[in-house]
Amino acid sequence: MKKGVKKGKASGSAYAAQKQTEKEIWTMKVIAWTEMSMLDTMAMTLADEFGFGAERLKRFHDAFEEKYSEIRKLEREDADDNEYAIAKQEEALRRAYGRYYTPREERYQIKIIDREGREHRL
Repeated sequence: MKKGVKKGKASGSAYAAQKQTEKEIWTMKVIAWTEMSMLDTMAMTLADEFGFGAERLKRFHDAFEEKYSEIRKLEREDADDNEYAIAKQEEALRRAYGRYYTPREERYQIKIIDREGREHRL
């Protein structure tokens, strides 16, 4: 009996590359879904709590999309360590929040509880 790679089966490296691609696509889908979920939640909050109507929500939506794209572009261009991109974002947030600004180190202390009840920190 001849041994070797079975027909129809990908080689180990091809399989690993395929799995990596699938993981990257899944990550992009999660990011896109999260962005849309954030935008939906903000729109509902602006409408319910601040009286935004359709025109102001449309302006907000367009401005959000533009700002989000600007931030992602800045991050892509600063891909080595993201230090510059983060500094620019924090500077803008300090101006926006004023005395209510919370440093990134505090804002991003995110914990997740998995299905088994275990805690994980990002």
